[in-house]
Amino acid sequence: MEDVRELLNSEELENQIESLMLVDAIQRLGVDYHFQEEIEAILRRHYMAATTYVDGFSYYTLHDLSLRFRLSRQQDIFDNFKGKDGTFEGKLKQDIRGLMELYEAAQLSLEGEDILDEAAKFSSQIVGNRLKHPYHKSIARFTAKNYIRDLQDINGWEKTLKELAKMDYYVAQTAHRQEVSQISMWWKNLGLAEEFKQARNQPLKWWDYAAIDMLPKSWKMCYKALLDTTKEIGSKIYKKYGYNPINSLKSTWASLCDAFLVEAKWFGSGHLPIANEYLENGKMSSGVHVVLVHLFFLLGINEKTGGACRVDDISELISSVAVILRLWDDFGSAKDEQQDGNDGSYIECYMKENPGSTTEIAREHVVDMISSEWKCLNKECFRLNQNSSMSSFTKASLNLARMVPLMYSYDDNQQLPVLEEYVNSSLFHDTFLEHHPILDQE
Repeated sequence: MEDVRELLNSEELENQIESLMLVDAIQRLGVDYHFQEEIEAILRRHYMAATTYVDGFSYYTLHDLSLRFRLSRQQDIFDNFKGKDGTFEGKLKQDIRGLMELYEAAQLSLEGEDILDEAAKFSSQIVGNRLKHPYHKSIARFTAKNYIRDLQDINGWEKTLKELAKMDYYVAQTAHRQEVSQISMWWKNLGLAEEFKQARNQPLKWWDYAAIDMLPKSWKMCYKALLDTTKEIGSKIYKKYGYNPINSLKSTWASLCDAFLVEAKWFGSGHLPIANEYLENGKMSSGVHVVLVHLFFLLGINEKTGGACRVDDISELISSVAVILRLWDDFGSAKDEQQDGNDGSYIECYMKENPGSTTEIAREHVVDMISSEWKCLNKECFRLNQNSSMSSFTKASLNLARMVPLMYSYDDNQQLPVLEEYVNSSLFHDTFLEHHPILDQE
């Protein structure tokens, strides 16, 4: 770590594109959390250098400019690569390395940024098939294996980074094993697996502890476990930050269970809602808001604990992550979950609402919606990151969205080989520097 920190602080790297390449490598290997201050200092220097001088971007190659944009999110810097007709110049098609970085940069686009949409379309025509897992929309530790395999020691720091990434990977693997062990023990001690086998498919409403007596015996056990766990989380937050968000935590569970109840009524009546109605409820039934609201308070960034944000400030971010999860889920999880399709999916609702549309048309529409939600998510993360205390929360939210394709990328046998590989590598396999054939195939 000290060797890498020394590299980041080296005067030889100051204001050089090599420093951005080093930052990029550190981020792609998933070890950037060790060097946040050094990385921010480098990006600030590059921003000041580019904005201080006239034509500050005119001497950059397509690769270098795209890398700068992706790391520091500066806008309107690609005009130098457009021809007189306003489109990207045809000669750029020969610059494969630059196009690959341009494609990566375009993944950070916001709604209305036409130049980045053009960049994505232009670059994807040449290199899109090589980048099915762009960095911004992928889990860094999962794609790090392929990146480190292709990392060339052209700058003298490849060996040092590789050693750090490997050690950090094994430390994280040990931590994940401990977490799984703790969660497994907690779940076993609750005893719900034996007493409440159909918990996932049943609706549940909030009351307080007094409402337990109204429930069947098996439900009493589940309900008490939910209340006890939520109170324990609230208590831990109070001990650490001096504020107990128990009412907000309960509210998330109530909203989730209300959404389950709505879906249960649709299932029971055979009623298929319109697409927007389905999606609005599906955002809640995805459970994303439960996860992220709990995380928000656990990180202590609420204004009542000295932070600068309210829980309402993250509502749009939560919505985007939830839509991404819900739409990906509807691509094909029904068969895996042994559902018969009567509870609907967005695709099914859309086709009913738009007679004559095919499944293929509906799926293309969903792909466009997911792309649009990523733009909204980028915008919210960019907005919230203006407050440095929010960076951990936005990164966690992005990682949740990045996990979604892994969770729902079914093969023809309704199996999840990519997710299985990710779980195995995170917990068991000693394969950090080995070739990654499954990821290459996806």
